[in-house]
Amino acid sequence: MRVNFSKRKHGNELLEILLTSSGYTTANFLQQHLHISRRSLFYLINKVNDELDQHAEFPITNVKKLGYYLPTDTIKFLHKMTEKETSSKIMTNNAKQRQLLIAFSILNTSGCSLADLTYQFNISKNTVIRDIKVLHSQLALYHLQITNTESGKIITGSPTAVRKWVYDHATQLKTLIEQTRRATIKPTTINDQIKLFERITGKYLTDDASITIRLFLYWYLTNIRDCNNQLSDVISAQTDLTLDHIWAKSFLNDYHIDNSNEVDYLVKLINSSQFAHVNWNDDLIQKLKPFSVRMISSFNHLSGAHVSIKSISDSLTVHLLSTYYRAQYNMPFEYPDLKSIQQHYHHTFEITRKVVVPFEQYIHHTLSDDEIALIAIYFGGAIREQKTSTPTQNEVLVVCSSGIGTSRLLLQQLESRYRGIHFSSPMNVLQYENSDLSNVQLVISTIKLNTQRNIPITTVSAFPSELEWKIIDNAIIKAGLATSDTLKLFNVDTLLDIVVNYAMIRNPMGLKLALNDYLTQLTQEPLLAAPQENLSELIKLLPPEHVGFLNHQKSWKQAVRTALSPLLEDYSVEKNYIDQIIHLTESNGPYMVIGSGVMLAHAAPRDGVNNLGATFFLLDKPLPVMTNQKMVHVIIGLAPIDYEKHLSFISDLMTQLQQKDWLTNLYHLNNKRDLFRYLYKDN
Repeated sequence: MRVNFSKRKHGNELLEILLTSSGYTTANFLQQHLHISRRSLFYLINKVNDELDQHAEFPITNVKKLGYYLPTDTIKFLHKMTEKETSSKIMTNNAKQRQLLIAFSILNTSGCSLADLTYQFNISKNTVIRDIKVLHSQLALYHLQITNTESGKIITGSPTAVRKWVYDHATQLKTLIEQTRRATIKPTTINDQIKLFERITGKYLTDDASITIRLFLYWYLTNIRDCNNQLSDVISAQTDLTLDHIWAKSFLNDYHIDNSNEVDYLVKLINSSQFAHVNWNDDLIQKLKPFSVRMISSFNHLSGAHVSIKSISDSLTVHLLSTYYRAQYNMPFEYPDLKSIQQHYHHTFEITRKVVVPFEQYIHHTLSDDEIALIAIYFGGAIREQKTSTPTQNEVLVVCSSGIGTSRLLLQQLESRYRGIHFSSPMNVLQYENSDLSNVQLVISTIKLNTQRNIPITTVSAFPSELEWKIIDNAIIKAGLATSDTLKLFNVDTLLDIVVNYAMIRNPMGLKLALNDYLTQLTQEPLLAAPQENLSELIKLLPPEHVGFLNHQKSWKQAVRTALSPLLEDYSVEKNYIDQIIHLTESNGPYMVIGSGVMLAHAAPRDGVNNLGATFFLLDKPLPVMTNQKMVHVIIGLAPIDYEKHLSFISDLMTQLQQKDWLTNLYHLNNKRDLFRYLYKDN
């Protein structure tokens, strides 16, 4: 970040160092980088503090034995001031952000030279060349490319691909989008149109989706004023125009755009966004709700968890509406950090992949990993809420517009970055205003909140920028939840920055993932005590005495009691736990039979579980569960100690069951030795 605030020599350099550093900065570090004496440094800090005082801003602060830092309010002030100072030039030290801005600048000109970009971004020609080289590979993901013409560099590709790229990066391009917006496209008009859409359709966007849509529409309307940028107009085959289409046609007509394809595109765009509230009387919603209930039930059956259907069915249904539209319109969602989600919710993710199958069959579309990850977050969040239903000491509260969607993505990012700090499950505004927050020490929100409550509030976007992460860092330090030193331990990116200063990294992403895994092991309680680390979770929970055959069983009840007896013998469960499994089956039917003759016999942790454990028994002949119903050939007994630690076991089990012929080959085994080897062969 380039600062142009101080009139003192080295003053702006000093502020830039403090703005971009993580945590505290020592006097020695400042001396070395500014090339001044210690006496000159202290004199400089005093003079810069005088300048800050003239603007009623907090001074550079020194903490004994730690170093110097900038208060959060001062960081915000300098950021706003810098934005004003750089209206003609774009300044950023973040290479990724700069590359996005360069691409957008090229996109919105009829030709852009290297000299233009050098001046606009105040960087060297070589830096521009390096950035464009990176952009070639990034834009290729959207089937776009940078092409040289006589008038300069342009971006070529299909109109829909260009729009997709702009939409995906709209919030990061906010400043430039607002600069390029024509005077005739007024924000108030756009806002009113979005509100009109919500009012007439009953579909209300989340705050994050609304912001993205508004920003995109600024650019979109400016862009399609040029008829050459419009989609080819054809006679619409749609005879029964929906309220969505009527709204879109009226909206575009206000800007003198009469194009049926553009109407259709706008409908698809807004319906593919995330909604906070919907019209529950809508026919499509009524069709989708049973699928959310079925997903939750299936997840519980497969995972052994006890996620409340009531707790997430409505929010999951609302989410499925957007998922449905994205599938129908072929407008895929792409989560920028999918690998992180897959890692954070790994086992939940794999189970979710199984439970979405009926929904995929209904929409005639296979969901991408990105879409599955979003659904998995709902289940992971529900499990988390079961463990921590009320705020605890030293808690950071996360607040958003609706308590769903991107708020959970923000939560995941926070938990990944600050591993030693406890974050609450997201609350909406109403919950925030009506909750006892006596134990909450900091609020991180994606929307502006009433500040009357005596708790510090930090407002950031759902995908925080580099500056916003700095602001969060300072807020956490100020709240007494961490020091700059502990933040360095939490933050993988900080560790990477340190390593880069002293070593050459050949595989940055590989190193990042390795460090992430290591920190996870340090900060999280291990799921299981496992002396043999190469073994899967399936095998860790199945010692030899918990594996075997059941012969001559008279009924499914007897088989269940026999299959779970090893857990009773080693005191992993109480007798009433097995009784509860039988009671649940008799009351609710054979829902524990998860397919192809496999019964996952389990109850809730509160029903008499002392230790995490499992059993695996193969029957000599299939038995019906309940009269003339599902046949069972395998009984897997599960004792979940909580709602999460057993999920890795279930994930590995699902992997095995989904392998072609795995069960068929299993059913041909006839002795314990072969069964034991078969279960362990891939581990």
